[in-house]
Amino acid sequence: MRSLVSLWFPDFPVERFIRGRIKAGRKPPPRGLPFALVERSKSGLRLVAVNAAAREFGLMRGMRLSDARAQLPDLLSEPHEPEEDMNSLLGLCRWMERYSPWVAPDPPDGILFDASGVPHLFGGEARMMAEIRARLAQYGFSARIGQAATIGAAWALARYDAKDLQGLPVEALRIDGTAVKTLRRLGLKTVGSLLAIPRAALARRFRGESIGENVLMRLDEMMGQREEPLNPLNPPTSFMAHRALMEPVIHAEGLEAVLAGLVNLLCRDLERQGKGALRLILKLFRADGSRANLPAGFSVPTHDPGHMLRVLKPKLEAVDAGFGIDAMTLEARETAEAKIQQHGFLADESTLALEQLNDRVANRQEAQFLSLEEAESHIPERAETPRPLAQKPPPAPAPFLAGARPLLVFEAPEPAKVIAAVPDGPPMSLTWRRVTRRVAKAQGPERVAPEWWRLAGGERPRDYYVVEDEQGRRYWLYREGLYGEPGEDQPRWFVHGLSA
Repeated sequence: MRSLVSLWFPDFPVERFIRGRIKAGRKPPPRGLPFALVERSKSGLRLVAVNAAAREFGLMRGMRLSDARAQLPDLLSEPHEPEEDMNSLLGLCRWMERYSPWVAPDPPDGILFDASGVPHLFGGEARMMAEIRARLAQYGFSARIGQAATIGAAWALARYDAKDLQGLPVEALRIDGTAVKTLRRLGLKTVGSLLAIPRAALARRFRGESIGENVLMRLDEMMGQREEPLNPLNPPTSFMAHRALMEPVIHAEGLEAVLAGLVNLLCRDLERQGKGALRLILKLFRADGSRANLPAGFSVPTHDPGHMLRVLKPKLEAVDAGFGIDAMTLEARETAEAKIQQHGFLADESTLALEQLNDRVANRQEAQFLSLEEAESHIPERAETPRPLAQKPPPAPAPFLAGARPLLVFEAPEPAKVIAAVPDGPPMSLTWRRVTRRVAKAQGPERVAPEWWRLAGGERPRDYYVVEDEQGRRYWLYREGLYGEPGEDQPRWFVHGLSA
């Protein structure tokens, strides 16, 4: 059966404020003295949250600060910081991912998570809940925990005391104040009293347009007759390995041993499903409540534990373990069908080795190898385009029959001076990089016309030649432009590559 848990922090704004002051090295409000957080409203400053000492004097949320000071002149107050509250709540959600990957914030002072199939990893349900409560208390947060088969029931049990769902007050349905007043005016004070009314009558009387007004919808969500989704903070994954440690680990050797176990577990599950990981995230939970996230990516889907471990191990070198790591999680955030490799006799492993080398370089130095892919262009410098090796190749372009190309093509053609017997004839002498070479042999020309859609850029036709000098060195050069073109400059010569 599904097990959903609701954490409620009754004094969250105040406790968050105190924890923030301590972390910033500033003095928090004195313990035992009445304290409140205030915010500005249309009618002046109002109390947003009060501590236990202030509640003992009858102060409560929503009171005007002037009325509270008239009742308690010694009341201490500070401005409310809702943005910091939300940031802290999200931080607690990320911390709670050590217990479940399905964790969602429940603003302004709660957290929801799915604990189905998890408690046995922490010694049982009771020990898990006790551990959560104790750890939160160490960080300065008091929490109440509700556990049930539905989100609505768990939410209600965390906030209201009742032996069963039927004994809960109607406020536990998460409906607005107007609907609560109407129900109580009709004598309907508990969930059990609503369940005794025929559904048709209840639907006719309380079918508000908003979910806070729709009593029947909220009742069905609590009782499990209507599905209520849990939207986790991070997208869930089908492949995850988790390890909770008995004692915090600080040394790199211990972390690497735990990582090796996680990698083996994850790769085993991936291989069983014929999947490979493309993107991983390694989460290290520190004993002080903080967390380190170490992402990793792969060129091709892999479930090779050796390769995965070689990629992840160097990332541990830069991790600050603080007071120790007490839990680790390895998740495959993106997977695909595994690429089956056959190794052994006559097997070509060069491609696989290059892919794995690219993975190690890309994950360690945030750089990656580039490969050249064919592009749809007959202009030599545009006929190939660089592509990251980890990126999927584009569809192959239509084959293009071009002349012989040299082994080395310059990224940018280099200007040269050429002497020919006749203007349109082959080169007889070549001056390039301040050295003059006498041409012994010449082959060409090969006419390469400009791309018509680029004519506005001033491109001109090219005539390519392969020439060989008296020392046997071969050059690939071209003449840009045609003699006698009206309004055009004289043709220019460029060396574009070297032939073997």
